[in-house]
Amino acid sequence: MQRWLELHRQRRLLSQMSDGALKDLGLSRADIQQEVERPFWDDPLKR
Repeated sequence: MQRWLELHRQRRLLSQMSDGALKDLGLSRADIQQEVERPFWDDPLKR
């Protein structure tokens, strides 16, 4: 459950980043939107 809370927090923080900061990371707003829409239990490290 702790991991799920951490994923939710990380996704929320990503959604709040500026477009410039996302660009510096090589990410687009569309990338972030796709990540934010994933269910909280969908852990990319468990694939």
